[in-house]
Amino acid sequence: MSTGSVTTAIRGHYESQGSADQLLADIDDPDLNIGPALDQFHVGGAKATHRLLAEVELPAGSHVLDVGSGLGGPARLLAGSRKWRVTGIDLSPEFCRIATALSVRADMTAQTAFSAGDAVRLPFPDGVFDAVWTEHVAMNIGARDDLYRELARVVRRGGLLAIYDVVAGENTTPLTFPVPWARDAEHSHLVTAEMLRERVSGAGWVARVWNDESIFARDWLANMGAPKAPAGPSLRHVMGDDFPAMTGNLRDNFADGRLGAVQAVFEKNT
Repeated sequence: MSTGSVTTAIRGHYESQGSADQLLADIDDPDLNIGPALDQFHVGGAKATHRLLAEVELPAGSHVLDVGSGLGGPARLLAGSRKWRVTGIDLSPEFCRIATALSVRADMTAQTAFSAGDAVRLPFPDGVFDAVWTEHVAMNIGARDDLYRELARVVRRGGLLAIYDVVAGENTTPLTFPVPWARDAEHSHLVTAEMLRERVSGAGWVARVWNDESIFARDWLANMGAPKAPAGPSLRHVMGDDFPAMTGNLRDNFADGRLGAVQAVFEKNT
C-alpha cells in the first residue's frame, strides 16, 4: 500500500463519519455540557497526562509541539497547568477543527493552536520547539526511525521528548480487533517497550525517565465499567458506534498481557 493510501486509511479510521459538523454545533452551544470524555483520547485520560507531566521540567513560556494532538485535551491541560504555548498537529483535519473549537470555548486560543500534518514530515523549521509531547500516536506509524528523527529535528539541543505509548506485551497472542487506533492488524504497528527505547535512542535522544505504566493502564481500563451512551458529546460521537467494542477489546488485550504501556522522557543530545 502506498504512503498516500496508508494516510487516507488512517484518517478514515479516526474521522468522525459525518458527525464533525454536528459536534462543532454542539461545542458552539454554551448551554450544552462538554465533559472530559470528549477530548482525552488515551488510556487513563487526564490522569495519565498529569502522570507524565509530573516528569517534565520546563519553564513557563516554553513552546511545546503536541504530535497527534487529537481533540486537544492534552494541549489545553499542558497550557493551563504549566503556562506553556502548545502547538498541536494531527493527521486529521476534522480533529483539528474540533480541537480549535474546544479551545475557543475554553478561551485558550492564545495558548494553543492546531493544524493538520504528518508526524514524519513536520511543517516546521529545525530546532524551533523546547519539547515534543506525544500520547498514543506511534501505534499507527510503521516508520518509527523516521518519526523519532523528525521529532529530534524540530527540537532545540537539550530539548525534551515526552512519550506515553501503548506497546506490545509479553503475551504474543494476536490482538483482538478493533482497538481505538486500528480496526485490523494492517494499520497497527506496535513495538515492544525495549524496541521503543532502542528506536528513540537511535534517533539521538537520551532517556531521562522510563516508567512502565502497564499496571496503571490495565487497572484504569478494568475500572471503567461497561461503556454507556454518553449524555453529551464524547469520543463515541467521533469514532462511531463501534467505539465501545474498541474500548472493550483494549481492556481485554491489556488484561491478557498482549498490550503494555510506557511513559518516558528523553533529552536531545545532538
